[in-house]
Amino acid sequence: MGMLMKKLVYTAIMAIFIISVLGVSDTGSAAKETWVKEKPEATSFRLKDLTAVITVKIKNNDNNVQYFKIGHVYQGSLTENSTIKWLIQWTDPAALKMVKSRSPELGGDYGWKIKPGETKTVSFGLQATGDMGEIPSYIVNVESDDSNYWPLINEPGLMASWFMPNEIEVLNPSLDLKYWKGTFGFTLINLDEESVSGIVRAPIAPANSKLIYSSPKAFVDDDLFVSTQVAAWDVTMEPETSQRFVYTYEWPAKVSGNGSRGSGYYPPGTLYGATGTSAASTSGAKTGAPYGPLVIGVLVTAAAVAYTRIMR
Repeated sequence: MGMLMKKLVYTAIMAIFIISVLGVSDTGSAAKETWVKEKPEATSFRLKDLTAVITVKIKNNDNNVQYFKIGHVYQGSLTENSTIKWLIQWTDPAALKMVKSRSPELGGDYGWKIKPGETKTVSFGLQATGDMGEIPSYIVNVESDDSNYWPLINEPGLMASWFMPNEIEVLNPSLDLKYWKGTFGFTLINLDEESVSGIVRAPIAPANSKLIYSSPKAFVDDDLFVSTQVAAWDVTMEPETSQRFVYTYEWPAKVSGNGSRGSGYYPPGTLYGATGTSAASTSGAKTGAPYGPLVIGVLVTAAAVAYTRIMR
């Protein structure tokens, strides 16, 4: 690719960034509606036993061998000091211990070798530890409005978070993510001594992806984050009870055909956590990035992926 074409691509990416900044800088909070301030200690619903089963199909476009590994810490759109930590439960095929471990306290880093020109499909199961694992918690919108409104106040429910499934392409332009599928599960518990109702959203939702399965049946909240179908449920729970929720996404959103709606095998315990009552706990990971920066983040990441592909 000539220098002129590279300059044109770079100019186009910068134009997208500038337009996104100008177009959304004055937008309100994370949703079209205003989220009013909440008191986490008074929230009745909490999430625990969060699990994830991920399948990816990835190609090495380089002339040399490459490695990729499983990330132990999820941040996505969560605030800087908030993360969800994961323990690896299983891998298929068997993963290799990596030369370096970013998270030794979580069991060390494991991943796979991919040869030049090879396309590899791998699956792995994760179990959250700490917040949303054994500690009941939920995502707090820290950017909510602290003003007092009267006589009526809206109640948007529990917050979600988003991430880009193909960030690996930015980290290593030689790796081309062809397909991504993620099945998440969590147990919702009602800590209250009364029956409670409200909207519960998926704690983790991938951008530019399609929600293909949910149990119980979810509705799609597509106003929360740009280019993101957030699974959401209208839930009523009796005092001190629990319920399991499972949902599946595919990336890219327009993918169809092999495996798009098939039933896969998941090892026992991967999707279904403990049920029953649980004691109250401190609030967990928090989020609340404004809608404008979220738009910018998605556009810039997408532009970066496009740029790295073209520059290969």
